[in-house]
Amino acid sequence: MNRKAAEINITTVIVIILAILVLVILALYFTGGMKSLWGQITGQKSAWDQTDVENAQMVCGIRCSAQDSDFFCNHEFNIRKADENEQPEAKHCWESPIKAHTLEDCKRVGYTKDICEVA
Repeated sequence: MNRKAAEINITTVIVIILAILVLVILALYFTGGMKSLWGQITGQKSAWDQTDVENAQMVCGIRCSAQDSDFFCNHEFNIRKADENEQPEAKHCWESPIKAHTLEDCKRVGYTKDICEVA
């Protein structure tokens, strides 16, 4: 039999397809695309812009380290919703979604929502 085309085993084709699929999933994971993909699959989206939340948590953590309870209780961050059509909401360090009282720096000094309540 005279064959001029190269033969490829079906197993090789399957392995190549799986390898490409794994590479695509890894690329999505490392570029942050898995969050939006998972949100589309499950129908669940994060209500808040994660960049705003993470920045607020970082600043609150630094202020907790400095034991600045006035900042922790009174400073407001404008946190954007994930839906860009909505206006940002003012949130304090102790409010959801920031929840700085769960950060190690704030736990260490004992900052919770309770210290911010005015009697």
